[in-house]
Amino acid sequence: MSTLEQFPQPGDELTSSEQIQEEKEKMEINNTTTFQEAIDGGNLTEAAAWLEKVKSDPKYDARWLDHRSREIMRAFCDTEQLDEAEKYIDYAQNEKGRRDRKEKIERLRNQAK
Repeated sequence: MSTLEQFPQPGDELTSSEQIQEEKEKMEINNTTTFQEAIDGGNLTEAAAWLEKVKSDPKYDARWLDHRSREIMRAFCDTEQLDEAEKYIDYAQNEKGRRDRKEKIERLRNQAK
């Protein structure tokens, strides 16, 4: 390798937004901690896909699913992706939880008008 090849060449560097996007794409979700990190990092699609994948895993009970679905629903609401958030209404453990989630989305829809 020549001395010149050892140094980054123009165009080799990624911009910070490209680096962030690349890191998001590399994130692998395999437990509750990385699920939360994905949400915090804005990787909602990946977090939602993982939640769907593990929702019937006996390792995770109804209470766990209720909590995680509330977290991802909140994140979708915060980013005004209400159609996505709405998918998590029925994940609530009881009728009151489902009603509260539905009311929250309706309230946000009305605010957006």
